[in-house]
Amino acid sequence: MPALTPTGTPISSPGASGRRAYPNARSLSVRAAAAATSSTASTKKHAIITGANTGIGLEIAKALASTGDYDVTLACRDAAKADAAAATVRAAGAAAGATGAVATLALDLASLASVRAAAARLLDGGRPIDVLVNNAGIMALPDRQTTADGFERQLGVNHLGPFLLTSTLLPLLADPATPSRIVNLASSAHQFAPKGMPWSDIQSEQNYSAWGAYGASKLANILHVLALSASAPASARLTATACHPGVVRTELARHLVDPASAGFLQRVALALTYPFLKTPAQGAATPIYLASSPEVEGISGRYFSNCKPVKASDAAYDLEAAKKLWELSASLTEAPGVPW
Repeated sequence: MPALTPTGTPISSPGASGRRAYPNARSLSVRAAAAATSSTASTKKHAIITGANTGIGLEIAKALASTGDYDVTLACRDAAKADAAAATVRAAGAAAGATGAVATLALDLASLASVRAAAARLLDGGRPIDVLVNNAGIMALPDRQTTADGFERQLGVNHLGPFLLTSTLLPLLADPATPSRIVNLASSAHQFAPKGMPWSDIQSEQNYSAWGAYGASKLANILHVLALSASAPASARLTATACHPGVVRTELARHLVDPASAGFLQRVALALTYPFLKTPAQGAATPIYLASSPEVEGISGRYFSNCKPVKASDAAYDLEAAKKLWELSASLTEAPGVPW
């Protein structure tokens, strides 16, 4: 089902002219053949969750593993933390009587080389991907920082890295024989970019704002879903959604207040606010719903909160902006064109 504007107008497919093809010329038919001939193929669905070593990502992994329907791959930057999280996920699955496999994958979204290496491992394995949850992210860095590739760090980690990962894995996601889902964890903070993407200073080189850059990166998550869901043909059976998990007690907020250096009033405010924040398990409820519930089968290009579709900001429905962002992101990351 194509993504629509509030008036029902579909967006045109993002162009792929001039961009490199998928590695080894993989195609949907190649993927189907690889899955069919693999002697070690699992009958379970395959879910990949980025940033699954802690917080919301870990809760998503535990929940999916505990259903018994999924093999889960934790895509994380820190290998030691990923291994510890994998043990936790396996324990949760075992407690629920589930027998799915739990694997780890090295992935640093602040490095396009790392993203390409992670995607190459998955492509080389040839196993279909049923669910990709783009969960990992950073928030409100107090000063402007850059990724390994020179991108403003919040834009790079929150959007460009996941964009490249998703684009490169499309042959493993868009299988005509099996429906698949992409879930982007966005935020209500996308409303901090009410005028849309800051095209004239998208890397925040001229004017950096911690919340402005974060808001733009979260708007980018929603525009990515809008463009992707609209461009995918019905035959791909691929759906993409974005969601606001809520205000959650996770490591994402580590840059907001440093308890060691915060003033008295800041510490009091933090202490009073803390009990009202969602737990990671509560914050994971909506992405788990979008990743697994039959109620959202075939629903694409929508923005959810508390397991319900809600209206995003007006800027999040700008179809021309979604297409422009797609083309810019593909150029910056040298992402392959869509395989349809």
